[in-house]
Amino acid sequence: MNEIFRLVEPWTMDADSDDLIQLRDHLVWLQKELFHEYEPNRYESFDDRVSAWLRNVPDGDDRKSLFRLLEHLFFVGKQQFDSLCRAAYGAQTTRWLIDLECLSLTNPQLSQLIDKEMRNTWFCPITDSMRINSFLKLNGHPGHDYRPDWRSLQIFADPDKLRNYVLADNIKRLVLLEDFVGSGNQIKEVVGWAAATLPRIPILVIPLVCCPAGVKTGKELSSSHGNVIFSPTLTLRPEHFLIETPRANEPEVFAQVRNLIHRVGARLNGWESNLFGYETTGALVALYSNCPDNTLPIVHYKGADWNPLFPRVRRS
Repeated sequence: MNEIFRLVEPWTMDADSDDLIQLRDHLVWLQKELFHEYEPNRYESFDDRVSAWLRNVPDGDDRKSLFRLLEHLFFVGKQQFDSLCRAAYGAQTTRWLIDLECLSLTNPQLSQLIDKEMRNTWFCPITDSMRINSFLKLNGHPGHDYRPDWRSLQIFADPDKLRNYVLADNIKRLVLLEDFVGSGNQIKEVVGWAAATLPRIPILVIPLVCCPAGVKTGKELSSSHGNVIFSPTLTLRPEHFLIETPRANEPEVFAQVRNLIHRVGARLNGWESNLFGYETTGALVALYSNCPDNTLPIVHYKGADWNPLFPRVRRS
């Protein structure tokens, strides 16, 4: 982390620089333990990325604000993601099965009954960003021969063939998984189509990481479709989002960065109308596999006039 030391060192001479020193040292640890896992740019060090990112603005208050914003970044590494997968399977899906089948917690055969019901449960991703094979391997579940993403099924599948497959394979229920849900707009139509296509099949929808707006959308899905239950594994708190409208008691740096975002917005080509992320979510989230477009564009946008901290791989 030589570059970041060189950038931060002049600031450490100030009397009130203890927080900057602590953050710098914490970032050194995170680079070693987590940030090196970021797949879209795995062969460029975080030191180089964060240095280039900070140099998007001149040295001074703006650069310090960007640096302080790093304290509020939520990064999900591979190990943390695996833990979320295990919780989604071993806790949420298990509880759902117990409730659906009215299984007794005192039954000495409970474990075997749960295993049996798991085999009749179809685990599928909502979009192809959710790595379903890894999920199944982590949980020791063989799955079914086919585990397509339902975003693609909605476009290409024959509903009758889909229903025939469910019947022939003795599938009693469906679990739809997604790695990250921001506003929930992308999954809303897909889950609605799944619920209408398989109206007699109970559906559990599990986002591993979910934003507050996504929770609201999920509740609407559950209330609109009697066979859908929405159950996020990890729900992020609203106060951890840097949205366009200031919140009471928000971190001081949020106001500083909000002002900065408006001033550099013209440099974020294509994001001028979404300076606070897709659907103005204001997220500060990156997964080891990619950075969601709900996250602030100043974090993930790569252009001729802006260097990203966590460059996002786009679908198109």
